[in-house]
Amino acid sequence: MSVFFALVATMLTSFLPILNKRLLRDARPAQVAWITNAASLPILALGTLLLTQCPIIRQSGLPLSCAVQMPHVDGVFVVALLASVVLNWAATLLSTVALSKADASLVSPLLTFNPAFTLLVAWVMLGEVPGLRQTLGVVVVLLGVYLLEIEEAQTGLLAPLHLLLHQPGTLLAILASALWGTTTALEKLAIDHMTPKSGPVVALLGTFLMVLLLTPGALWSGSQEDMQKRRWKGLVAHPRALALTVLIAGIAPLFGFTAIALGLVGYVTTLFKLSAVLTILWAWWLLGEGQIRSRLLGAGVMVVGGLLVAA
Repeated sequence: MSVFFALVATMLTSFLPILNKRLLRDARPAQVAWITNAASLPILALGTLLLTQCPIIRQSGLPLSCAVQMPHVDGVFVVALLASVVLNWAATLLSTVALSKADASLVSPLLTFNPAFTLLVAWVMLGEVPGLRQTLGVVVVLLGVYLLEIEEAQTGLLAPLHLLLHQPGTLLAILASALWGTTTALEKLAIDHMTPKSGPVVALLGTFLMVLLLTPGALWSGSQEDMQKRRWKGLVAHPRALALTVLIAGIAPLFGFTAIALGLVGYVTTLFKLSAVLTILWAWWLLGEGQIRSRLLGAGVMVVGGLLVAA
């Protein structure tokens, strides 16, 4: 079942960079990051209640009532959750700023750069020891990053890497990916230290705390020029994109965190990376972004490397 939940989350989240890219035309990154997570909280809360407190729903029919059970947690849970929240907050801001500066078809694959970081953190924190195949997978992921701009190789062997490192937003995307590579292991640790185990509960608590951290940046108006260009009304300039973003942001974590709770961290997070391939297709189709061949090739190779890491 973890594969099914992971694939549903992957399909849903593949549309988020496209929708966010549209919202970023008229709103600041901090505003987009805040509204996406804050408005998704009611959906996430309802889904968490149905999945964790209404077991009859999972069997058959509708329950007459739902008995609320408070999970039992320990100190490790608290530390792991708070650490993941802080890193998720930083990664969310970095990735949103990166998306405002670079193509969605370039940023999305770079955000899948984290199998190497997840592998290392899961080894230290969860005892998931990497083998030769996993190490080879990391090398393949790095090759995929190089192939994202392989068309530039005709001007020099290192030209693709040089271009990546000097394009606006790419370094931010890589840093966000590194942070997210750590948060997955921390979230898994938090799930393992609560009784009963529940991925949706961790998703709900983590999102709520992250919204609190995002609020000051969203409310800060910045310079007078920024206020004139990107007021709050810019968020509602694209109502359908905003509604879809909020809906996906509320539903996708329910599937994603359930997959993490049921499966191995490395395997589940690799399936999540398939979203980058889909995002490249959506960016080409809906946004008219180019270089689809090289970016599909690079993203595909990175997914293969991720599969080797998870094997």
